[in-house]
Amino acid sequence: MPTLAELGWNDGWAAAWAELAASPELEAARAAGPLSPARVAVEHRGAVEVVDEAGAFWAEPTGKMFFAAGDRRALPVVGDWIAVGDAATARASGSRAPLRAILPRRTCLVRRAAGDREEPQPLAANVDVAFVVTSANQELKPRRLERYLTTVRDGGATPVIVLNKIDLVDDPAAMLATIAAVAGESPVVATTATTGGGLGALTPFLGPGRTAVVVGSSGVGKSTIVNALMAGEVALSTQPVSDLGDRGRHTTTRRELFVLADDGGVLIDTPGMRELQLWGDDEDPSASAFDDIAELAAACRFSDCRHREEPDCAVRAAVERGDLAAERLASFHKLAAERAASAARRPRRSR
Repeated sequence: MPTLAELGWNDGWAAAWAELAASPELEAARAAGPLSPARVAVEHRGAVEVVDEAGAFWAEPTGKMFFAAGDRRALPVVGDWIAVGDAATARASGSRAPLRAILPRRTCLVRRAAGDREEPQPLAANVDVAFVVTSANQELKPRRLERYLTTVRDGGATPVIVLNKIDLVDDPAAMLATIAAVAGESPVVATTATTGGGLGALTPFLGPGRTAVVVGSSGVGKSTIVNALMAGEVALSTQPVSDLGDRGRHTTTRRELFVLADDGGVLIDTPGMRELQLWGDDEDPSASAFDDIAELAAACRFSDCRHREEPDCAVRAAVERGDLAAERLASFHKLAAERAASAARRPRRSR
């Protein structure tokens, strides 16, 4: 069984635990029995699978957390550190331990829930780095990558773009140049996950005490990358590219946490996302995924320039000179408008 340290526990979490465990919020819980920390490994509807240094068991939100959670971010998500009661009994009997509290998150990746619902959907918590996986075929879409970069940076994690299936194209340099145009300061790694090519470049972002999450669309090879990083152990079901064009088949069906061998840190796998709508209160995405536009905007005449019709706009001037792609600025405007519209539709209490 992994130790708490191998699950990502450190002095910072120990200090947060000491503060939470002694708080008035958990006074009644302390009276009911012993409390201990655990980490959420898998989410299910109404309950979660968690793990500590003695093994895995079930836990269930109780009391105020269960009944008064009007925001899904108030419920446990994969990667959370939580306080549970009587874990030994739950582990021995197969029952569900009461989940009393969630330790304050350091980071949290959140998107707008799929469909018409105006609510946040947390994807993973307490992650240090996010491997944003795309594939070197028709799935590669720079505008989609901008959405992922915005979501990851908004959540407080460091994005790393992984261009997988690089063996499928004749000119990898052209694809890497396309990605570099939107990556900004984010690292870009080219891989062939089926053979392990390039995966060694991901190991510097992993390691003791670190948590990484793998995100991307269906069929880009996320599960194959996770399997490879787990030293060949087949932890996830993978399928070959389908006969329908060159798209891979979707395999991962849930968000799940894995502990890497040799104290290599923690890795979270996620299902492929058909759509990624932004969730954020700031309508200006330049600080998240548009480093180049933010740098150019510093020379605009007005500090609140929206780069549309304002005079002496340095961003539009860069487009006219050919230094900034018009598609890049159009994407910036689209994501800004999407954020503003999303925030306006939310109830005042939610905002």
